[in-house]
Amino acid sequence: MDLTTVEYEKDGPIARVRLNRPDKLNAMNAEMHAELGRVWSNFRDDPALRVAILSGNGRCFSAGADLSSGAPTETYVYTGDFPDISQTQGLYKPIIAAMHSHVVGYGMWIAMDADIRIATEDVTFWLPEPQWGIATIPAAWFPKIMPWAIASELLLLAERVTAERAREVGIVNRVVPDGELMAEADKIAERLCELSPTAVQGMKESMVRGASLDYAALDHVTNLVQTRVMNSEDRREGGRAFVEKREAVWPDRG
Repeated sequence: MDLTTVEYEKDGPIARVRLNRPDKLNAMNAEMHAELGRVWSNFRDDPALRVAILSGNGRCFSAGADLSSGAPTETYVYTGDFPDISQTQGLYKPIIAAMHSHVVGYGMWIAMDADIRIATEDVTFWLPEPQWGIATIPAAWFPKIMPWAIASELLLLAERVTAERAREVGIVNRVVPDGELMAEADKIAERLCELSPTAVQGMKESMVRGASLDYAALDHVTNLVQTRVMNSEDRREGGRAFVEKREAVWPDRG
């Protein structure tokens, strides 16, 4: 895969995905959006990969959208096309966001798109779009994943939220010293790789698909996922391992 703004490494069952415009603080341009979308598609379709770690090269995770082109000269048309947001691609493998320093604007959206979020102590989350006359795209989505008051603070006031406060209100899972960020991400990735990929991916699918459904629709999704997972070879192997008091050996997907 020919990539210039994203690095993509397959390390056994772990995909290592790094935003790679360090000279621009990983500001996201059209090329990076497209390349990250291609990476997520490849990660989704590679049966040997179980989990991805998303991080940023250089001084920060991401400074958000690249606004260097200045004032718009054409009429804005909303397309609803966001291939770099993994949930739009039916990607149900777990993603870990490993963030350092600035997590800004669209960069915050791709970080919040991850399932497990780890931040260094110096991280600040910031949605400065109102300062530039921009309505940030995930404004309708953020209140689903964080308290309304915190979403308002970020979206309406354009106030920064520190890593520790983000942990306190449930935006991130863990806050670690800078030198421990990738080791912590690796530890979580290795734990996920120990578990049944069929069960893990099935439960993430239920979480994603059920997030905005009513009870009847939730019940339908639960039926689909439970039937698939509970009749899988992973479930049979898990049962044998429990009875035999040993670690499960999950079927090879490679």
